[in-house]
Amino acid sequence: MKHLLISLILLFGASSVIFGQLEEKMKKEGVVKGTVIIKGKTIDGFIKRMGLTYHDNEWYPAPWDFQSKIKFCPAKTFEKTEKIKNKHFEKYDAKDIDGYTYDSLIYESVKYADMSAVGMDMLPKKMFMRRITEDKISLFHHFYKMPDVMVYEGNEYVELLQENAIPNLVYRIGKKGKLKLVNNLNIEKELADCPSVVEKQQKGEYKVVGKEGEETSGLKKVLNNSVFRENVRLQAIQDFNENCN
Repeated sequence: MKHLLISLILLFGASSVIFGQLEEKMKKEGVVKGTVIIKGKTIDGFIKRMGLTYHDNEWYPAPWDFQSKIKFCPAKTFEKTEKIKNKHFEKYDAKDIDGYTYDSLIYESVKYADMSAVGMDMLPKKMFMRRITEDKISLFHHFYKMPDVMVYEGNEYVELLQENAIPNLVYRIGKKGKLKLVNNLNIEKELADCPSVVEKQQKGEYKVVGKEGEETSGLKKVLNNSVFRENVRLQAIQDFNENCN
């Protein structure tokens, strides 16, 4: 028993040293643990850190970075190679893989048309999009990317950085449905196969303005379907997921 206890202590100590060395190596190389999914197969490894941009001596969130290319190094290569170089990282974009995980977040390769954009960006294109719920109607976060070249005055650039860091909620009906902004969901048309949801929408039961049990009409109904449009649609999506086939 004494020998077993000593062996366990030594094993634990060795594991702690190895873990500490890996953590130090990850910090040095600027990576986090992650996986890539290629043709349904999951590969463990490490992904170059993303999601921050440096401006005027300050770091700002840049979540749109997660929608473009990633740099990935397989776990075996990273852990067994003493000196990591750029050649050890594979670049993947949304047309190359099914998706990836990053620091416990899930990013799926999808096709999406940003109808708020101008020019070529309005055309549907492949990108990685963070999936925040998976259900009959799934929800995703989409971020507007920063313009490549623009001239800004004063705090305009910082204001745009902060504005673009706010996610746009996007939904998808089923596994192969078209991704659209939650704000654009036509409840009565797109959720027509669930009569109870359509009926509640027609009666104004999905609401932010108006007390529980109170008849919603007139200005309150307009407010719920304009100013609070997204919130109302999220209520309908939740109801659909919980109560409709």
